[in-house]
Amino acid sequence: MRIEESGVSRWSRLDARLLLGLLAYACAVAFLQMGASPTAELDQAEQLILSQRLQWGYTNQPPLYTWLLWGIAQWTGPSLTVLLLFKVGLLLALAVSFVGIGHELRLSQRQRVLSLAGLAWLPAFVWEAQRDLTHSMLAATMASLMLWGSLWAVRRRTWWAYALPGAAAAGALLSKHNAVIFVVAVLLTLLSLPEWRRRLHLGGVLLAIAVLAGLCAPHGLWLLQHPEVLAQTTHKLIGAHDDAGWVAWGELLVSLLKGLLAFLMPWLLVAVPLWWWARRQSAAQSLMTRLLWVVMAVLLVFVLAIGAESFKGRWLFPLLFFVPLWLAASVDVGASRATQVMVRGGVALAVLCGVLLPLRIVWPVAGEVQTRQNLPLVGLGVQLQQAWGAVPPVVLVSHHHVGGNLRLAWGRVPLIQSPRMTWPVASPDEVMVVATDQDLRDPAFATWLRAQTNQAPGDLRWQTVHAPVLHRPQLPPYVLHWARVKRLPDGKHT
Repeated sequence: MRIEESGVSRWSRLDARLLLGLLAYACAVAFLQMGASPTAELDQAEQLILSQRLQWGYTNQPPLYTWLLWGIAQWTGPSLTVLLLFKVGLLLALAVSFVGIGHELRLSQRQRVLSLAGLAWLPAFVWEAQRDLTHSMLAATMASLMLWGSLWAVRRRTWWAYALPGAAAAGALLSKHNAVIFVVAVLLTLLSLPEWRRRLHLGGVLLAIAVLAGLCAPHGLWLLQHPEVLAQTTHKLIGAHDDAGWVAWGELLVSLLKGLLAFLMPWLLVAVPLWWWARRQSAAQSLMTRLLWVVMAVLLVFVLAIGAESFKGRWLFPLLFFVPLWLAASVDVGASRATQVMVRGGVALAVLCGVLLPLRIVWPVAGEVQTRQNLPLVGLGVQLQQAWGAVPPVVLVSHHHVGGNLRLAWGRVPLIQSPRMTWPVASPDEVMVVATDQDLRDPAFATWLRAQTNQAPGDLRWQTVHAPVLHRPQLPPYVLHWARVKRLPDGKHT
């Protein structure tokens, strides 16, 4: 494979039109979802809770997503509009990096179009990211920016340019811990190809590593000081296997295969025949194919080394987001009708998902709450404020989905704490406790409440607020329970 010294194409009007079209589409879907419901989804609501405070770490997920939202919230306050538009920005940034990588790889306009259309065939991008995905979406975006920055820096042979991929790699690791697999795979790929290895600037590589280490060090130290957080991450990945040897390895590989299929379907259905009938050799194809194999090899080593057995499709998003780019670099776009199927089908899938995302909220379904966005939590927050007589200064909530949406109703004023995130705080004379029917029967909530107030749920005088389920008038009203807890002279509550 020969690397050209120059010839990276300029960005075209088609690139601009494609990106503007994607921006308009993502904004339209975001506003349609806001019109369908004022309620934030689960992961978004969690971010509303976590972004109340700025600290080096929060949960078993890295903190970059929360840091960025905290900074924005200093200007806007808690807002569903901000949450969804921030997601739009991430979707656009991923698409921009795809176009940038395409130019660095000298892909034609039609190949770049094919790569963007391929994203619409990945459910993690076209559905999950627009519905609720947070950390994985940011990690995929940062990983894509890292790949773009790496190609850009290597081609230019200037040591200072390596600071950009180093910063992007740190952003990926601070978004999702498993992004380390992709970061390692990019470096190994460049080292494994002679033409790219000769162009690597040793000082630049060291600079990238230094930037990465420097930016990740504070969160790394926080992790060392909170081993229970690492334990939670490990527990999510590692199952309770007592088997050993080939039996256990076989189960791990089957689990990995299921995760790969969950992430890659339905893209595989079109990509495989397109690659089979129109594959071709090129410098870009050699690089992207090597990267794909190295990512899979590092992932396999990771799986077998730690015994990971839990693979959701979206977990693989920061590792395999680039498969549409690999396909675009590996085929002759004019040699198969499957190219048109990929592009036109991608547009159709994007439109379909854009319609279904708000429709799943408003479409009447008998006998059940279809999504969490049907819960009238913001309206219940207004009722709780009226029942209390003001916005309570501190609120203890049984679940972060409820707590995050109460922030949308109340704004900046109260400090809302949940079992997911509790900060030490000087307690006011009274705090409000809010719980769902289900959580009142949960021993874990009872344990947490006793630790915070020295009271069990049965010790409190509960009152209720209720409101109709959004778009489900045939269902019983949704109920929240609330109680006042007064501070005693010794600092405990009653």
